[in-house]
This record gives sequence, structure tokens and C-alpha cells, in this order.
Amino acid sequence: MRLSIFVSAIFIFFLSEARGFAIEVFRFIDEAGTVHLTDAPSDSRYQRLAKYGTTEKRLRRSEFDALIEKEANKYGMDQALIKAIVRVESNFNDRAISPAGAIGLMQLMPQTASTLGVTDPFSPEENVQGGIRYLRSLLNILNDDLKLALAAYNAGLQRVLRHGAIPPIRETERYVEKVLYFYRLYAT
Repeated sequence: MRLSIFVSAIFIFFLSEARGFAIEVFRFIDEAGTVHLTDAPSDSRYQRLAKYGTTEKRLRRSEFDALIEKEANKYGMDQALIKAIVRVESNFNDRAISPAGAIGLMQLMPQTASTLGVTDPFSPEENVQGGIRYLRSLLNILNDDLKLALAAYNAGLQRVLRHGAIPPIRETERYVEKVLYFYRLYAT
């Protein structure tokens, strides 16, 4: 079900870009934590997430460099690391929505975004600020162990604490490897 929602969202996005019209996407999270997405809200709990189409200004990858540099410097983080996370998380797509409901450049889950004070997770600036603050807090909790912080960013802090290491989840192991690969690439 979630995969079909994700595929539908991708189809709607590309169709709106190709046909030159705009479409709005709305979301609500029910009591069970399930993310519901629609272009035609039937319930007052839905909130507008995004408007896709030619009426929205889309930033290009190079335009995010200045934002990433500014925010990384503000929080004392390496911009190459943040750029690597953005590359792996969303491939520099500020409108990305994962099948699990993570949003934006740094793929913040709605609850995490809310906790971080991010009111518009599709705003590149808010998303990057929130993602950096979240990563910084994970690094602080995990004694600046970058691999563990990246694993926690992907799989959740509780899983990392429970295992005392990168959890034995193939997706998380691959995530850490990919971020470190791009980190080295962007640092050169």
C-alpha cells in the first residue's frame, strides 16, 4: 500500500512537470502512525504538504551548495558530510517523499521534523537546518562516532543504542557505506 502511494506520488510529480500544470499534495498521520497522502483531501486532518508543477520554483543541485555551506558552518559541521547525506537521502530533491513518509532534502520523518521545530519540511533551508541539528544531537549522544550517528540517522537512535553498534540491518549498513563514500568524494 505504501509503495503504491509512493509510486503514485512520483507519477503525479512527473506528470505535472511534463504537462505544465500544478497539483497539491496533502498528508495526515493517523493514530497508528500511518501516513496518508492525497491530492483531494476528504478529511479536515489533512494538511497541505506541497504544490507540484510549473508554479513552484525548483532549485538545482548547485543552488543547494551555498545553503549547505551556510548551515553546516552555523552548526559546526563539515559541509562535505552534509552534502553526502543529502545526496544519499534525496539525491538533492527538495520535494522527495520516501515510502515511509520521510520528507525533503535530508529526509526528515514528520515527527522528527516537528520535534526539531521544522514547520515546512519541504523548505530546503528548514529541512537542512533540522537535519543538521538532528545529526549534531546524534553525534553528541554517540560520542562523535560518525558511523554510529549515521546508522542512527537511518535506523533510529534506539536501535543503535540497543546494539551498541551499527544494527545488523542491510539497508542501514549500506546507508553508512554510501554516505561515507560520498563524504570522501565531496571532501576532495
